[in-house]
Amino acid sequence: MTLEINFDGIPGPTHNYAGLARGNLAAEKNARLVANPREAALQGLAKMRALAARG
Repeated sequence: MTLEINFDGIPGPTHNYAGLARGNLAAEKNARLVANPREAALQGLAKMRALAARG
């Protein structure tokens, strides 16, 4: 049996990890872009709802 657990938090107003994770392709791709914490929070909520709907 496989069990997956997700620990997510809601991004706050200072949310911006762009370029901070050296070697992380997504972080490097988003370096120097403007952060959008509200959109990040909404995406996090959507993910949580989708996971909750799956049980």
